[in-house]
Amino acid sequence: MKKALEALAFVGAAALVGALPVLAQTVVAHRGSQIDGALTSQLSSKTNQVGDRFTLDAKDTLFHKNHLPAGTVIEGHISQVSPATKTKKATLALAIDDLAMPDGTKAPFNAQVVSLKEIEPHKHLLRDSAIIVGGAIAGHMASAKTGIHGGTLAGAGAGFALVTTMKSDIVVKKGTILKLKAQSDAVASST
Repeated sequence: MKKALEALAFVGAAALVGALPVLAQTVVAHRGSQIDGALTSQLSSKTNQVGDRFTLDAKDTLFHKNHLPAGTVIEGHISQVSPATKTKKATLALAIDDLAMPDGTKAPFNAQVVSLKEIEPHKHLLRDSAIIVGGAIAGHMASAKTGIHGGTLAGAGAGFALVTTMKSDIVVKKGTILKLKAQSDAVASST
């Protein structure tokens, strides 16, 4: 009787395992592959907070074709952010979380943003040059009126001092293409 119960339990367990769905796994992005995505909303070091979510629409570009299903969305969040201050540059760090396929499946996606130029503070060379030259001109004019030499250099120095205290926030506009590099295979599971 005990053997019959054990056999019945074994058959029942086998039937239960057979009833469980089998998960099919598909690699949707291989380690090292480059994925391009267009930002669907603006990000800013001034207004966004750590944890804010963002999405990118996977895009083909002139020089690069993505190997993802059309309509795939790349999901991520802001992992670090600080606005610009007089003494500190702005920072904005992005973390990539998932690939959301058009059929509803998701794949965890460990990727690094490799197009860093888009998420760094902008340099304002024209603005900064104009302030320095303007300071030099003002210093020259003041020097000419007062008869004190060195006004041009002093004005340029004052302009330079002003420029070094002017920091810019980071703004990544909607539609900006970010280049991502997969750090590991992105595997989607489906039943």
